[in-house]
Amino acid sequence: MADTNGGGFIIQKEKDKPKNRCRKWELRVSLGMDPKTGKYKTRSRRFAGTFTQAKVALREFVEEVEGDRVQGRTEYTLEEYCKRYVDRRELNKEVAATTIDRQRQQFKAVAKHLGKAKLESITPTMLDDMYIAMLKGDTLSGRPSGGSYVNQIHDNLTLVFEQAKKEGILVFNPCDKANPPKMDTKAKRALTPAQAHKFIESLDPEPDRQCAYLLAITMGLRRGEICGLSWGDIDFDRKVADIRHSYDARGNLKATKTKAGTRVLPLSDKTVQVLKDHKEAQFKRYARTNQWRKPEEGYIEQTDDSPVITDNCGTRILPTSLSRWWTEDRPKYGLDGWCLHEFRHTYLTLLAISGVHPKVMQELAGHYSSQISMDIYTHVNMDSKREAVAAVSAVF
Repeated sequence: MADTNGGGFIIQKEKDKPKNRCRKWELRVSLGMDPKTGKYKTRSRRFAGTFTQAKVALREFVEEVEGDRVQGRTEYTLEEYCKRYVDRRELNKEVAATTIDRQRQQFKAVAKHLGKAKLESITPTMLDDMYIAMLKGDTLSGRPSGGSYVNQIHDNLTLVFEQAKKEGILVFNPCDKANPPKMDTKAKRALTPAQAHKFIESLDPEPDRQCAYLLAITMGLRRGEICGLSWGDIDFDRKVADIRHSYDARGNLKATKTKAGTRVLPLSDKTVQVLKDHKEAQFKRYARTNQWRKPEEGYIEQTDDSPVITDNCGTRILPTSLSRWWTEDRPKYGLDGWCLHEFRHTYLTLLAISGVHPKVMQELAGHYSSQISMDIYTHVNMDSKREAVAAVSAVF
């Protein structure tokens, strides 16, 4: 037999004793209906003590499960409110278009589990159950999600519920007491100086693909910066490149993501020659293409606004296309499993090995904070110290 008390139940476990002498109880709290399965769920806890003490423990247990007092009331489901949240951010141009796309995709993944649940009914337990399900493979793709991806979803849901609190719709944020998984993004690797030299020497600067890889490893450029680079940004006489644009996944040529990302980079003699060879090859390719194009189709011209890296039609390529190129090509370079961004990490690591000051590394990389540059510098410096200690230890 169970006694109700403030949204929970107290179940007597010592059936052969009267209630006033029983000292073993089960506290049970309803978690409400699971919006995905339509079944009601509960959470239980054993308790030892008097019935009066059990009632106090139950009230505390209820508050713990709920995470706070009663929420507000709204007609929004979680899916509807998430859509409203992203639509407003897009309309107000609060964040980049790529961030909007990423949030929409993440909230779509959330909707698979909790989309139809009322906004105020979401509890920390429901969020935890969803995170666990995602990690186990209950996702839109059917593949297990990584901890870092689920952690990002948690961060974006936190923003959604904070906005609902700000509007007075909710009185507490269930994310505050949820338990998202830890970030598990693998640390970026870097090619050794010998590996980097071998890779660079194997590349032909004339094809767009290989030239893009050369820019990534010899200049430390991001994908969007490589795709956003135009010939007018290159000053061959002064041997500098003006990094002031980024090309996003929606095909927008825009300013760099941060103020620090806009920078003027000195070009090595090797990189200058790479760009000159590529520009000449591109010009010849355009000339051949224009021979069979009809006047009404328009001719391809190489101007200051022309992209450095293009597809076969002379069109600026998307960062996603650049990643696809590399995924197709990397096995033949013996770099299967390496991502394009690791060339940027290699560039910074080589700077650190050469003794370049972290502040200079930060400016060359266009980092908003010097912390990333400092981390790489410190890691490389520690490796050098270990080699020195090992050399001394050999004597001992």
